[in-house]
Amino acid sequence: VQVIDERLKEKLVTEFTHLRNNALEPLATFLDYITYSYMIDNIILLITGTLHQRPISELISKCHPLGSFEQMEAIHIASTPAELYNAVLVDTPLANYFVDCINEQDLDEMNVELIRNTLYKAYIEDFYKFCKKLGGTTAEVMCEILA
Repeated sequence: VQVIDERLKEKLVTEFTHLRNNALEPLATFLDYITYSYMIDNIILLITGTLHQRPISELISKCHPLGSFEQMEAIHIASTPAELYNAVLVDTPLANYFVDCINEQDLDEMNVELIRNTLYKAYIEDFYKFCKKLGGTTAEVMCEILA
C-alpha cells in the first residue's frame, strides 16, 4: 500500500507541476494557492520535528512534495518565530501570512499550533478574496467552499 501511495503521489506531483508550469493567469495563481496549504503543513511538520530534535533529513522525507520550497532544510536554525521568518520564510509565498502571526515568543508546541491556525486562517481568507475577485463560476463554487 505504501508503494502505491508513493507512486500515486509522484504521479500527482508530476501532473500538477506540468499543469502549473503551462498555466496562464489566473489559473497559474489559483494552482499556486493550492500548494500553499501543503507548504503550511510542511512548515509546521518541520518546526514540530525540530522541537522534538528529529533529524532534518527524516523530516524532509515526510513533507508533501507539492509544498516543498528551497529554504525548507534551513528551518532547524530558527529558535524564535522572528528567526524562522527572517531565515526561512521571508522568500516564500507564505511570508505575508506569517507577518500577522509571529511574535517574539519562543517556539513551543502550543505556539506552533497557534501559528498553524493563524496561517490557515490568513491563507483561506486570501484565497477567498482571490476567488471572489475572479468572479463567475469560480467565485460561486470556491467562495462557498472557502467560507
